[in-house]
Amino acid sequence: MEKISACTLDCQDSCSTVVKVDPENGRVRITGNPDHPFTRGFICKKGKNTYQRNTSEQRITTPLIRKGDNFLPTDWDTALDLVAEKLKALSKEPASILHVRHYGYRGFFADASKYLFNALGASSTRGALCDDAGCAAYMADFGGLEINDPQDLLNADHIINWGKDFSRSSIHLAQIINQAKKRGCHITTISPGADGNHALSDKVIRIRPGRDRFLAAGVIKEILKRGLAHGPALSQANGMGPLMEILARHSQEELLAACDCSREDLIHLLQVFTKDKANAPPIGEDICMAPDTGQTSRMSGMEANNTQRQPVALIMGWGIQRYHFGGETVRYLNALSFLSGHVGRSGGGTYYNISSGRNLNSDWVERAGQPARTLLLPRIGQEILTAQPPIKFLLADGSNFINQAPDSHTTLTAMEQIPFKVVIDAFLTDTAAQADVILPCALDHEREEIVGSCLHNFVNRSTPVFPPAGEALNDFEIMSRLALRMGISFPDKASLLKEALDTPHIKDPVTALEEIKTKGFIKASHPKIAWQGLCFAHADGKYRLPTSLSPESLPPQGFPMHLLSLVNGDYIHSQIPESDQTSPENDLLCVWINESSFHLNGIDLTKQVFLATALGRMPVRVKKTSHLHPGTLIIRRGGWLKYSRCVNALIEPAITDMGETAAYYSQYARLEN
Repeated sequence: MEKISACTLDCQDSCSTVVKVDPENGRVRITGNPDHPFTRGFICKKGKNTYQRNTSEQRITTPLIRKGDNFLPTDWDTALDLVAEKLKALSKEPASILHVRHYGYRGFFADASKYLFNALGASSTRGALCDDAGCAAYMADFGGLEINDPQDLLNADHIINWGKDFSRSSIHLAQIINQAKKRGCHITTISPGADGNHALSDKVIRIRPGRDRFLAAGVIKEILKRGLAHGPALSQANGMGPLMEILARHSQEELLAACDCSREDLIHLLQVFTKDKANAPPIGEDICMAPDTGQTSRMSGMEANNTQRQPVALIMGWGIQRYHFGGETVRYLNALSFLSGHVGRSGGGTYYNISSGRNLNSDWVERAGQPARTLLLPRIGQEILTAQPPIKFLLADGSNFINQAPDSHTTLTAMEQIPFKVVIDAFLTDTAAQADVILPCALDHEREEIVGSCLHNFVNRSTPVFPPAGEALNDFEIMSRLALRMGISFPDKASLLKEALDTPHIKDPVTALEEIKTKGFIKASHPKIAWQGLCFAHADGKYRLPTSLSPESLPPQGFPMHLLSLVNGDYIHSQIPESDQTSPENDLLCVWINESSFHLNGIDLTKQVFLATALGRMPVRVKKTSHLHPGTLIIRRGGWLKYSRCVNALIEPAITDMGETAAYYSQYARLEN
């Protein structure tokens, strides 16, 4: 048997897959769809291993109800009757009901729970644990979320990889970059280091965590001072005066010291962004910076024509916006690309994110109603503890938020104080373990979904290849049955499927529906080059430049090291098998540190080492590396709290300057015995 399906994991690549079942031995193999123009026949190990997760012995496959400290199996009618009874009792106080939905899986039908709880008028969440600071920055700059088609990277002369670890995320972008490199494109990587980008890169700039905006500001300052800004960009820029005033207050020496980068680093980027097709000095050849007289820009009529410049594409990793000033950082990177003339052209532009739902019609969710109030997700524990009226009922689906949100112990305390909790999940996660009722859900390739991408413009269909394990149900069916008990009209799935593709970017929804059923995917219509003609989505059509350059505060006393809880190459978020967290070889989380770091002085590595922050400490194993910034500690995220492997228990619930996103990477820490 062979069926086309799709991966619904929380990943920008959003792959079309082929699920093959050997008729003789029943062995299942999941590969990339070779006919899909973006997936192109290969997928990552996370997608390949979804069937192993489906068939795990630890999977919950029947409804469970808490009895004391234990969970006892029950039937669906009993479980849903109990949940409906608790909801009905709070019908006159809907704000006391909290719905938490996140991205344990992606898809159009995954919004069924939002529909039901919007109809109830319940409380919901706002803010983000992922990418909203960068999205808000893009909206501030361009007025919309648009990027060039990823395949256009093949037209770049130089690609700046600013903070993305291609060894652990987006293997399809990595392949495109490799292709571009084979065509002669140069690659510069900017990051704190200890990632898998060295083999891919022609030049690596090691930067202090969270200080990227200062390096970008330094390059912009030099471009303006030399009169090398792109003329049409200057005429389409709103806020040039305030930006010039900001830059005039900072010398290049101050900006470089703030980010721990060198004069040579700045010169390299200046050459890259202003390189002429015919007469520029070769990459790496030294030039002298213009004297720093305090005059930010001569505006001398020497503004460049970008058609004479080699196109430069700038790819941003989502980690760069997970700091206090993450939004500001993204704005300076956008401004660097814009002012040097690389926005709105083939081979150029900045790549961050597009809305994964922009090619799907989700009006049905909004029609149901609006939340009574919203609680800030990155501070969900504190928000629940101080909510008035208090939260009396919680339902979480697609979310292990105790584990994933910062300040996990406070969130755990908050959960314990909620009288009744329902969690829809397939495993006994840190969040599910606090539930009064656990409802088992279908997983990848067990449910129908329509999935968009935040990177490309293909919409994929995830086909149910296997029946849900045991008595598990897909989330849409769970919500439908619960709505029936609540007397709430619930939409028909077949009707919604027709509505899903009725968007401005899909020319013929009827034809598209048939195509996605037969091929497994369709492509929505968007310009290949974003912002061509430099007309932006703001009312005046102009680009908005950043209006601040915020100083960094000093590390708190006793915690000198930046702690980066980075993406895990093997698992999405906390979807980690318990067996991988309890095996002897994985008894402790690993922390990486530069082998020459000052912080190793006084640490006895022959004894137990702890990772400590202001919130507490946890035992770790220390590994040394040579490429990491010396003031940085790296740990891989996703481990569970009940196994003392959840780094979010040590991360304070700080919020970014834009987008109300968790500022995970602004956390300071130390190692201690």
